[in-house]
Amino acid sequence: MRLALLIFALIATPAFARDLPPDEPTYEKPTFERPETPTTPETPEEPEKPDDPRDEPRQSKIVPKPAPVSCPKVKCITDENGNRRALFTANVQPDMYYLGRNFCATAPMDVEVTACCLEKEDGIYQILYNVEVSKKAHWKAKQFCTCVLELD
Repeated sequence: MRLALLIFALIATPAFARDLPPDEPTYEKPTFERPETPTTPETPEEPEKPDDPRDEPRQSKIVPKPAPVSCPKVKCITDENGNRRALFTANVQPDMYYLGRNFCATAPMDVEVTACCLEKEDGIYQILYNVEVSKKAHWKAKQFCTCVLELD
């Protein structure tokens, strides 16, 4: 029985394979209208300059906001005996002196180093140095500024 079905399938296969392809689809090609080109606006005439200087419109100059004069800062100096000292501005709380001394311990020893913590809007701050410092010293300064500006 299986053999008969197999023979029938082999014989009938060419008959099923003679299908004709379907008709090509028909469609209308869409047409688009071109958009109207906008007319160029007329250039306004320049107003005549008044003869009287008081009638002239005043132009105000925008002056950038200066950096705050007082920012919490630590200054690292080396005294006559070769000891490294940390000096702080008055707006640094005494319990933050430890973090400032940690910064001074990692800052360059041969020069005077100053780190100033400027607070910007939304709790963002910037650290200004007077000389380039190492990554480790920068990390210590970040700890100092975060605590001094109470951003933690």
